[in-house]
Amino acid sequence: MKFMNTMTAGRAARNNPSKTAASEPPSPGRWIRSNWACLLSFAIPFLIMLTIFIINGIFPFGDESFMHSDMYHQYVPFLSEMLSKIRSGDSLSYSWNVGVGSNFLALYAYYMASPFNWLVALFPDKYLIEFMSYLVILKIGFSGFTFSWYLTRHFKTRSAAVVPFAVFYAMSGYLAAYNWNVMWLDCIFLFPLIALGLEKLVTEGKYRLYCISLALCILSNYYISIMVCIFLVLYFLVLLVSHCSSLRRMGGAVLRFALFSVLAGGMAAILLIPEYSALHLTKFSDFNFPSKLTFYFSTIDMLARHCMDVAVETGLDHWPNIYCGVAVFLLVPLYVSNAKISLREKAARLGLLAFLLVSFSTNVLNFMWHGMNYPDSLPCRQSFMYIFLLLTLCCEAVLRIRECSFKSLGVSFCLSLGFVLLCEKLLKDDEAFAVETFLLTAVFLCLYGIFAYYYKKKNFNLKLLAVLTLVVVTAEASINMYQTSVSVTSRSKYLENHDNYQLLVDRIREQDPDFYRFEKFSRVTKNDGTMIGYPTASLFSSTANGQVEEFYEKLGMSHSKVFYCFDGATPLTSSLLSVRYMFSKSSKEDPNLYTLIDSEGDIYLYECKYTLPLGFMVSEHPGFDITDPPDAPADGASSSGAAGTEEGTENPDALDEFLGNVEDTQTDVLEAVLDREGSNPLETQNLMVRALGLQSSLFESVPSQEEGNGTIVTAQQSGHYYAYVGNSKVDTLKMESESLSKSFTKLKYHYICDLGWHDEGDVISLHSEDSSSLSLSAYRLDEDILAQAIDILGSETMTVDSFDSTHIRGHIQVSKAGELVLSVPYEPGWKVLVDGEEVQPGLFDDTFISLSLEAGEHTVEMHYYPAGLTLGIVITLICLAAFVLILILEKRIFRNGYGNSKKLTTAEGSND
Repeated sequence: MKFMNTMTAGRAARNNPSKTAASEPPSPGRWIRSNWACLLSFAIPFLIMLTIFIINGIFPFGDESFMHSDMYHQYVPFLSEMLSKIRSGDSLSYSWNVGVGSNFLALYAYYMASPFNWLVALFPDKYLIEFMSYLVILKIGFSGFTFSWYLTRHFKTRSAAVVPFAVFYAMSGYLAAYNWNVMWLDCIFLFPLIALGLEKLVTEGKYRLYCISLALCILSNYYISIMVCIFLVLYFLVLLVSHCSSLRRMGGAVLRFALFSVLAGGMAAILLIPEYSALHLTKFSDFNFPSKLTFYFSTIDMLARHCMDVAVETGLDHWPNIYCGVAVFLLVPLYVSNAKISLREKAARLGLLAFLLVSFSTNVLNFMWHGMNYPDSLPCRQSFMYIFLLLTLCCEAVLRIRECSFKSLGVSFCLSLGFVLLCEKLLKDDEAFAVETFLLTAVFLCLYGIFAYYYKKKNFNLKLLAVLTLVVVTAEASINMYQTSVSVTSRSKYLENHDNYQLLVDRIREQDPDFYRFEKFSRVTKNDGTMIGYPTASLFSSTANGQVEEFYEKLGMSHSKVFYCFDGATPLTSSLLSVRYMFSKSSKEDPNLYTLIDSEGDIYLYECKYTLPLGFMVSEHPGFDITDPPDAPADGASSSGAAGTEEGTENPDALDEFLGNVEDTQTDVLEAVLDREGSNPLETQNLMVRALGLQSSLFESVPSQEEGNGTIVTAQQSGHYYAYVGNSKVDTLKMESESLSKSFTKLKYHYICDLGWHDEGDVISLHSEDSSSLSLSAYRLDEDILAQAIDILGSETMTVDSFDSTHIRGHIQVSKAGELVLSVPYEPGWKVLVDGEEVQPGLFDDTFISLSLEAGEHTVEMHYYPAGLTLGIVITLICLAAFVLILILEKRIFRNGYGNSKKLTTAEGSND
């Protein structure tokens, strides 16, 4: 009851307004007058960004687009797929257009969970890029608004002094570096509301703002919310030290913080639980805690990044983007020297600020802040909270500047200017700092010093000073944002041939309604399938299936921790992935491998001559004989019945099923080859065809000769040639011959180079500027062996009778017991039925779903429902119900308590 009484104290204050307030009914005009500083804090960043868009010629003010990094490669394509699903009413659970098939709900939770993204349905498809681009500047404006809202409530002021700090929060170095990262921006503008809610939770017992804003933050982007939650724990401790003087108050605050933090997380469980299950399959599920403590850079180097016009860091270096106005150099010393500020509060806040700084430069803390993982580029993703705290302290220094002496102001100014000059001396050769960096910083610092001096004087025109300050703040924020951010790329180039691809896809689907995948010889992004709307075999996403990435690695296809790509595919690997059609910008692709069937504009559509359907049978062959054979299939692995779990395989427990841990003891002949480590991927494919019973190699090794800075390969007979570079230092490769020239980039991802068709006698020159030694192996494709291998694998295949985004139904006639391999990557959530009975699927190379089938005719049906979704829905509903129940109890307690108080007061008045 005491706990509820504490929470209702704030409600009593809200429901017992002053007579003056009660006499004036709420109105838009009154609200605007009360929150003019917040509205101005929205308008200035918004207009700055809009002006920069216009200057840079971003559509509709030119042909440029505001797409940078992941926004170009991921966010626009993924939002296009989401828009397609919204318009068609398709399920958000799964998509065949995301790589070789993927949990779309997990993709949504990671990239598109912002409620604002649903507004895309109101816009024409052709303006999707603009929807996302202008949503960025809208959210930047919101960031200024919410931080100003926080400052006015935190300091209980309507002073114009809060506006500059709100502008710098919205135009900070963090947002200069990551403003294109639209999926994070909801967390940035919600964070001031969360912090304000936490303060009210601790000091006043109010909980609604904290719980609701934190739940929205977690729902919008769980990843940044991990860092937000870590900060909230630390900030809660600061608030305890600053505001709770008794153990009783501390206990109540701890209880409220724990309860409403759990409720906020529980409200987001509808996305959190399925996402946790999906992430277990990614490479980010590996946990490798740092073995030793490492410091990345010095304190001076780090603090110097508060200067303006410092190049933002978005690569693999660890530099934090912490610029938030050069006035912080002046105001932090003023805050520290102000004796009127509580020493306990000052020490707690400065201690947290110092800890955040140390976190930027320490590997262990960096690892922990980023969810027990090192970020793959885009460093110090939590630095916006450091900026928030720093600007709050600086705002307090300004609001209380008249409590400081002119001497303190002078000393602070000299210290700040001296530090800037020291940085200029020590860092003038650093690439991140331009020539004008320190000059501009010093000039604006001097202007702020002058403004601070006259603000402290009581006889100066404060309105004029406020206008001058806002003009200078706007100028500084504009210059820094324009110089360090808002890079552009050609809109027309990005959308070039988009309609042509769409027309070709639509036409071929009318002719061929079967299940198959498309791919490209060259692509705009690795997510072109989601942009156009077709099943593909490439994906760039942090939610990418790690087992698929390993499968691609074994077969010599481009891959990393966050993507897998069709680059490096051979006709064999293409067949295994059910790729039936290829897009090209050339009308002269190898006719021995591809048949030109259609064209539209500059785009040509080819049908692969060698391909396999979605499901094909694999069994042992009497000709299986390899000089260095792989391990034989496991004993006791034969099927029992028509299909099902192999003998010796225990049924997975609930946690294993939830996380996708499927025990698979069946090892067919192809898997045995893929389990071999250290093989050249072309040699691995040679072993695969031998495992099928063929006596010759698929790829015949051809001699090569190192010459100068490269390698020479002479085509001893006409054919399609491939090469694999063994030197890991080589990242680019150029090929030149009489008939063909090609370039290969990003060979650090270890993929096979397709050298194309060469006539007998062609001299193929291969060279790289990265290294004089390529360690290159060259091969020629034997098309006869390829045809035989595909004939063997395609002798018994599954016919797909029907399919949609979450369902496949097919049938197959099996002459000999074996494994039905489906080019569907396993994820928790797949339910498989064979002949109407549910079975536990096996795994082909720990990656693709496989089923043990006996001889005979079988029906196969597969349904997908995201693992953890039902549990997430239940937890969300329980937490929502608990939150509503608390609201109802609070209301009843308030009514009873407030009503009894009024009755008691009336009775006492009567007795008097």
